Amino acid sequence: MIPPVIQCPYCRTALTEASPACPSCQLDLERANKVMGPIPLLSGSGLTVLTQSLDGAGERPMIRRLQAFHRRFPQCRVHVLVARFPEAFPPASYLFWLFNSGGLSEAGHIRGKNRDLLVGIDPFLQNAGLIVGYGLEPFLSQAALDRTVAEAVPKLQAGDLSGGVIEIIDGLSELMEDVCRELPAMLGLEKELTVENTGGDF
Repeated sequence: MIPPVIQCPYCRTALTEASPACPSCQLDLERANKVMGPIPLLSGSGLTVLTQSLDGAGERPMIRRLQAFHRRFPQCRVHVLVARFPEAFPPASYLFWLFNSGGLSEAGHIRGKNRDLLVGIDPFLQNAGLIVGYGLEPFLSQAALDRTVAEAVPKLQAGDLSGGVIEIIDGLSELMEDVCRELPAMLGLEKELTVENTGGDF
């Protein structure tokens, strides 16, 4: 099987999951660990808010949306971090480091078995980023992920943090539904399956 092609989160050079470091900018996890600072403690609910942007009432709609996503796609796990990101690095670089160093995934979910997703929101810079595990890389294109984030930016810029996060979660749900519909044809399977009777599994 050909390893999925991915991009360096710093300079966007093409990589594969077997690449020890980016051949262009030399970013690797060891270097990132030295410069990114302490790893934030993430909540088991899937939503971690490290700013004063929301109270409990503001967080509840997002947690409910995350729970609905996880019921719909139990093989995946979405983590949402609301924090002030280091300004010295692109958000994608910070999220790459956190995704690989933050203990988000279960021990056995490595490489192709990793179907976690990490959404990062910086309410001060009013921007967002999204990174997915290797198990989803072949199915969710970077263009589709970028589009999902971009569609939420107007709400973030208007100060609607909860609405922006929900917009991203709903966009991810739509992408996953598309994958579930298209996967049997991609694999050359004869079937009459729908998203409903597959349980969203892949």
